[in-house]
Amino acid sequence: MATSAPPTHLIVGDRRHGVTEYATDLADAVDRASRGTEILHVDSAQEALRALGAGRRRLHIHVTDALFGAGLDEAARAVGRLTREHDVALTLHDLPQESDGPVNVVRRTKAYAAFAEDAVGISVSSHHEAALFLQHRIGSTSPKVIPLGARSVHASPGISSAAGSTGVEILMAGYVYPGKGHDEVLAAAAVLAGRDLGPIRLTVLGGAAPGHEAEARRLAARAGDTGVHFTVTGYLDRPSYESALAAPGVPVVAHLHYSASRSLLDWAEAGRKALVVGMRYTEEMAALRPGTLVLTESDPLSLADSIERLAGDRRATRLGPGVLLAPSLDDVAAVHLSWWANLPW
Repeated sequence: MATSAPPTHLIVGDRRHGVTEYATDLADAVDRASRGTEILHVDSAQEALRALGAGRRRLHIHVTDALFGAGLDEAARAVGRLTREHDVALTLHDLPQESDGPVNVVRRTKAYAAFAEDAVGISVSSHHEAALFLQHRIGSTSPKVIPLGARSVHASPGISSAAGSTGVEILMAGYVYPGKGHDEVLAAAAVLAGRDLGPIRLTVLGGAAPGHEAEARRLAARAGDTGVHFTVTGYLDRPSYESALAAPGVPVVAHLHYSASRSLLDWAEAGRKALVVGMRYTEEMAALRPGTLVLTESDPLSLADSIERLAGDRRATRLGPGVLLAPSLDDVAAVHLSWWANLPW
């Protein structure tokens, strides 16, 4: 039966993870629109099952496989038990795609199909993800598309007044893990290192994702071999992270694969126009929030040329005052409320 009351927001996993952070932001926005929204944050799926107790509950859960178990099979079992024992609407993140590799894309598709099987409703955060959902036959009908909401309606007017160092500063945001584009940016940085531009620095504003510490060490070694100064800051609290986003440098987002990207919004909210590799998802986001991204090609020479051009004009990566970042979190909370009201709970 349809109902207008929002479901309980069950948020599973490390609060520093991008999915749980966004799920928390959205739950808070729903609570602003519909006071009394229940928000339940737990560290694991097992803890969630204990906390929910007896009785069937209406739930909304943001799911990526890494948050629900040590492996895909464990995650599929945990989410499957939640969807069987309760009435659950899911927002799926990090959908399977070809860049997972021929073995992992099959394994991940099987897990995501298990996630979706008993859910009362499925949403994703982009039309790109909806296409992946259908392409890999995770479900038979198109999911609801609800874009990620920005924390603010307009880009921050704050602009760092600090002068940059000589050479070229490149900034990347978020965790270090394979496929995040660090290798591609390092290849472009190596091209720049051969152009007599002064020191070339690549700073990652974040830490290594759990289990990927070796990836950060490998990247540092590769950077050293090419004469690029490479720094991984480690986890930054929100004020430190926002300050780092506003610092001088060229913001670059060069993922090999996208599901939805909170880091694109992080840059825009900080008043920055990020350089991104053009593909289906980034082109969709460039159309959704016009003027907030600079698109380039993924090959090292094109990426290097774009970085050098933007490094030569400090205003080129700064958004002007009042640039619209809609939809906001409050906008997408309203869309969720309407969607939930019409699901077959």
